[in-house]
Amino acid sequence: MPAKYETELYARILGELNKVRIIDCHEHLMRDRDFPTGDDMHIGRFFLHYASSDLVAAGMLPEDLAKVKEESSLSPRDRWELLEPWYRKAWNTAYCEALRIALRDIYGVDDFSSDTVEGLADTMREKVVPGFTREVFDMAGIDYAMENVGGTDPAYNTDFLPECFIPDMLDAFTPFPVGMLAKASGIEILTLDDYLSVIDWFFDRDGDGAPAFKVGRAYNRPLFFDDVTKADAERLFNARMQHMGQLGKAEQQALEDFTLHYLCRKCGEYGVRMKFHTGLQEGNSNDIKNSRAGLLTNLFMRYPDTKFDIYHISYPYQEELTAAAKNFRNVSVDFCWMWIINPAAARRALSDMLDAIPANKIHGFGGDYIFVEGTYGHAKIARREIARVLCEKVEEGRFSEEYAAEVGRMLLRDNAIENFDLTARRERFIARLTA
Repeated sequence: MPAKYETELYARILGELNKVRIIDCHEHLMRDRDFPTGDDMHIGRFFLHYASSDLVAAGMLPEDLAKVKEESSLSPRDRWELLEPWYRKAWNTAYCEALRIALRDIYGVDDFSSDTVEGLADTMREKVVPGFTREVFDMAGIDYAMENVGGTDPAYNTDFLPECFIPDMLDAFTPFPVGMLAKASGIEILTLDDYLSVIDWFFDRDGDGAPAFKVGRAYNRPLFFDDVTKADAERLFNARMQHMGQLGKAEQQALEDFTLHYLCRKCGEYGVRMKFHTGLQEGNSNDIKNSRAGLLTNLFMRYPDTKFDIYHISYPYQEELTAAAKNFRNVSVDFCWMWIINPAAARRALSDMLDAIPANKIHGFGGDYIFVEGTYGHAKIARREIARVLCEKVEEGRFSEEYAAEVGRMLLRDNAIENFDLTARRERFIARLTA
């Protein structure tokens, strides 16, 4: 039976959105060559993150979840027996809905059950082989994705298939892995100026090819970064080096603050948009107060020539972000992860933002998954929910149907290409790989 919102108008708008080859603004996907094989390929793959957090929130013991994810010796039925009572309790969430969509469309299975898990594990071992990421991207209508995965290079890992990915630079600097950065750059680090020279070296090498610079500090500290003087930073850096990295919390944070401001200036110099994790943190028992986008306002003001992309719409502080994006020309909004965090809240937020923010400042999708099946399910939900919002705007008389389709293309593709300068930067990335 069709849902109430599935009108003829909805079908037409969704049809237009389905024509769009999505630019996926944020992923953590494993490389095809890293896919597990044999007994290590099992349904625990679907609970590497996100849905697992809902199971723990429902009451599942973390040690039982760890067995599901990590113990290859468990049979599919044993694994399901650990999951089943908690999966049923969390079945209602969008995290779990995304998995069911992927199971249905990719594996031909309606849901996890004692009757399906054994055959599902066998099918996964057959299908999840090199080439699977591109296959699933094509099923989802994804052109390519902006990727964040670490590796031996601490700041810019180019070890990805260019037909699927373009990697961001990562903030390997505010955590101060001095030895790793010195080894990667070949620059001895003894002073703060040496450390800043290493940052310069990475930007000289990577700043013309990386589309963005990702900062994920909201998992560890509040997002307010004070403007610390260089003299104070030098004193703290020297103390840190003398005491093998041991500073008090306030002192460590002040040193991070100075470095983050330096990174803001470098990103502005190289035209690299800064992505900040804001809002909900993955996992359980996090401090949501750390991650309000409003805490970044001093950076928006201080660096008008640096562009900022604010992840996860700062949920549940999305109204603060709406005000910031309306006020600041250098702030854009990113819905990556959001369509599976809370689809209803995401719809309300997008509706509000389309009434308040120029449409070119909104990035509509980022899968934000480790496993590509989750990205597929997320993309299906995102198109559905964006179509619902655009229908609402047409029904209100605010948008024509033609303009709604134009906005949908902006959200899913055009804005990302323009705001991250993806055409030119992707060409330079590919040239670097083939040099």
